[in-house]
Amino acid sequence: MIYYIQGKLIFKSPARVVVENSGIAYILNVSLETAQSIGEEGDNVRLFAVQQIREEEISLFGFATEKERETFLMLLAVPGIGPKVALRILSGLSTQELYQAILSEDASAFTGIPGVGKKTGERLIVELKQKVEKMPVFAEKTAEEEREVFASAVEALTVLGYKRRDASVTVGRIMKEAGKKMSIEEIIREALKKG
Repeated sequence: MIYYIQGKLIFKSPARVVVENSGIAYILNVSLETAQSIGEEGDNVRLFAVQQIREEEISLFGFATEKERETFLMLLAVPGIGPKVALRILSGLSTQELYQAILSEDASAFTGIPGVGKKTGERLIVELKQKVEKMPVFAEKTAEEEREVFASAVEALTVLGYKRRDASVTVGRIMKEAGKKMSIEEIIREALKKG
């Protein structure tokens, strides 16, 4: 399996590049994001690669970053998403925008991508939300955000007359029972209902 290809960029278009290494020229299909970020013809480049072997052809896909390569592989794991659709998605949204759309369950973010649309977006959200949430960067961020919401909600309840210990127990129980992210206002409303 090819992990990356490094060499001279011989040809570049928005969807395809040719990289020469040791007298061999490789054609790689790329996303718009990769095409824009890798430099110009004549430059030395390194593209992280995915090789696909089908009955009639061998295809190479190239990515400017390992993160984009991993995202491409993650998209391919979704039933009904082939390499062409996965590249279209990565051309229409940056990896960060894609992750945000999945986390916020925003299927409309996919409507502007040709051949994708809202239904495919909904399927991507269902299939990938848990994977994206478990990515180290999002897991840490979510835990930190929850701690901040918890602390702010406890503080607000103490201002409203709760003892700090009671406020902590109440907020902790509400956040655990909810099973989803809640705003500080929602937590306080819930606490006052129970109070």
